[in-house]
Amino acid sequence: MRPTYSNTRVDSNHGRSTPVFGRVYWSSTKSIWISLVTVGAVLGGYATFTWSALALCLVTSVIVLGAGYSVGLHRLLIHNSFQCPRWLEHLLVYLGVLGSTVGPYSAIEQHDLHDWAHRQPKCHTYFSHRQNPFLDWYWSLHCDIQLAYPPIIRYEPRIAQNRFYHWLEQTRIVQQLPLAIAFYYFGGWSWVFWGIYVRIFACTHIQWLTQYLSYHQSSRSQTLKGDRPQKLETVGVQVHNLPLLGLLTLGEGWQNNHQAFPNSACFSLRPNQYDPSWWLIKAFKSVGLAWNIKHSRVHVPVPIKPAELEAAAQIQAPVTSRQKVSAK
Repeated sequence: MRPTYSNTRVDSNHGRSTPVFGRVYWSSTKSIWISLVTVGAVLGGYATFTWSALALCLVTSVIVLGAGYSVGLHRLLIHNSFQCPRWLEHLLVYLGVLGSTVGPYSAIEQHDLHDWAHRQPKCHTYFSHRQNPFLDWYWSLHCDIQLAYPPIIRYEPRIAQNRFYHWLEQTRIVQQLPLAIAFYYFGGWSWVFWGIYVRIFACTHIQWLTQYLSYHQSSRSQTLKGDRPQKLETVGVQVHNLPLLGLLTLGEGWQNNHQAFPNSACFSLRPNQYDPSWWLIKAFKSVGLAWNIKHSRVHVPVPIKPAELEAAAQIQAPVTSRQKVSAK
C-alpha cells in the first residue's frame, strides 16, 4: 500500500506529484552566501583566534542550534509540536534563522518536501542522500532541486499571514548585521569572525553532517511504527539514530525516533537518549510558556546486557513451578 503523509501542508495533487523526477541546479544565492561564510570562517577565524571568541562561538552555536533551529524552526514552526506565546515563538524562530541559511518559509518548504519524498516508495537521490559525501555536501549547501511534478505546499493561515515571518524570510541574510555590530563593539573583529562566520559555518555543517550520517549509519536502532497507518519499512528512505551525536546536536541526532513520531516534541524514546531541546521545552512548560505539547507516549526501555541478566538471575529468589509456567 502506498504510504500516506499526514502533514496537511503537502498536497500531492491527487497523486500526480512524484519526488522521483527532477533536476538539481546550482543556487547562486545559497552558494555565494555559504562560500563567503566559509572563506570568512577559515581565513578570518584563523587570523583572529582568541579564547573569548571561541567561547562566544560555542555559546551562540548552542543557542541558535538548540533554542533556535531544533525548538523554534523544527519542532515548533514546522511540526507544531507545542504552543507558546507569540512573542516567544517569534524569538525562537528568529534565533533559528540566525543559525541557518534559510528563512521561516524556505525552512518549512525544504523540510516538508524532503519528508514527503522520504515517505514515498522511491525518490530522487537528492532527497535520499545516497551519493558520495562531497557530492551530497555540494547538493545540500550549494544547490536546489526542481521537480518535474512537484507537490503544492499550503501554509496554514497563522503562518501564511504572519508579517514578521515574511519580513524575516526576505531579510534573513542581513539579520546577521545587528549581531555583527554588537560583537564588534564588545570584542572587535575576532568576535565578529567567530561569532558570525565560524558559527554559521559550524551550524550549517553540523546540520548537514547529521542529516547525511542518519541516512548512511548502519544503526541497530529499533524500527518503530509511528503515528501513521504505514510501517516505516514501507517508506522509500529509512533514517537511523546517531547515538554519538545525540547530545552534540542537542537532540537532532535521534532521527529514527523522529521519523517514527514526527509530531512529537520529544525526540528521545529511552532514558539514555539525551535530548536537550526537549529539556528546554519542558522548562518552558514549567513556567507556563508552553502548552498543548505533543508526545509519542512511547517508552522503549534500555536494553539489558546478557551479563546483567545472568547476575540478576543469580540473586533472584527461587520461584515455584506454577510461577515459572506463568512467566512463560
